[in-house]
Amino acid sequence: MIIKSEHDSNKSELPDFNKDEYIIQFKIVYWGPGESGKTTNFLRLKEKFSLLKISNGYSIDTTDGRTLWHDSIFFTFNLQIKGKKYNIITQITTCTGQERFLSTREYVIDGADGVIFVGDSCPDKIEQNKRSYRELISFVNRNNIPIVIQLNKRDLPDAISLKNFKKHLGLPNLDKKSDGTPIVYETIALDGENVVRIFEDLVMKIFINFFIKNI
Repeated sequence: MIIKSEHDSNKSELPDFNKDEYIIQFKIVYWGPGESGKTTNFLRLKEKFSLLKISNGYSIDTTDGRTLWHDSIFFTFNLQIKGKKYNIITQITTCTGQERFLSTREYVIDGADGVIFVGDSCPDKIEQNKRSYRELISFVNRNNIPIVIQLNKRDLPDAISLKNFKKHLGLPNLDKKSDGTPIVYETIALDGENVVRIFEDLVMKIFINFFIKNI
């Protein structure tokens, strides 16, 4: 995470809060098993925020045509709190879910401020969901960063039940967390269902987490 005063763009530490305008940069990573829909989420966000985009980003694919990672930066929104203006810039990155690219995932998640885990509703992907989620937890527990979980491809005719998905990942069988957000968001990333809501909810969690730690 980077935060800078508009009056001193070379500062990388926390600014003097007597200033009244700041830029905050967040890094969000899409994580999940291979072909769960991480790239589709990324592309839907690029469409939804096309007018706010400040970078076209870049993409690197594996030799078999899967995405190694996408990277782009968006202006997301401005906030004003107690007379201070915060310009939020969000860097969005996806990482491959293939097991052989573990070292790449470690690199991509480094410095992340929040993670969106994309699970796959296909019954055949249960073990891959579990492996990927356990791996993610092993990384983020070190840094105590927010995670939101989505279960994608809810339009599949044989989609796994939400209850079964939670059970396999060791999640509580509840609808919502204490802050009112879902334990698991159900999505159909192909048509953009819930994609923006998840992104915005995570940005807010990151913002709150930042202020709890630093203000």
